[in-house]
Amino acid sequence: MPALHNRVLLIGFHSDISLPQYFRELFGTAEEIRAKLDADHARIQRAGITPVMFQLNPLEKDAGLRDLEVLLREGEYDAIGIGAGARLHPEHTSVFEAVVNLCRTTTPSVPLMFNDGPDGSTVTCELST
Repeated sequence: MPALHNRVLLIGFHSDISLPQYFRELFGTAEEIRAKLDADHARIQRAGITPVMFQLNPLEKDAGLRDLEVLLREGEYDAIGIGAGARLHPEHTSVFEAVVNLCRTTTPSVPLMFNDGPDGSTVTCELST
């Protein structure tokens, strides 16, 4: 079994980008989403895991993917979480696909996780057990 680094990379879109109305109805305003993410990250830290947050602007896809590649190559992560906002935005499906492909090619042995919202990264806490 590989050694744990107690670090998880959490990838999402900026919370202030334009999101479909149904997403806002599910998860709230940009401020509410940010508060949920902060609380989720604090819970992960209490479990003894360091969350490394990367927020991508889907309107600057190429620059964001370059920055993400640097994080993937330089960091040692036990898992990579991709947030619901990156998956549920129909206009940016190609960005989500590019993120998944980059993670798979750059860090093929690191498992991918997918949360169910800005406060739903429960799987990451299981790494500490």
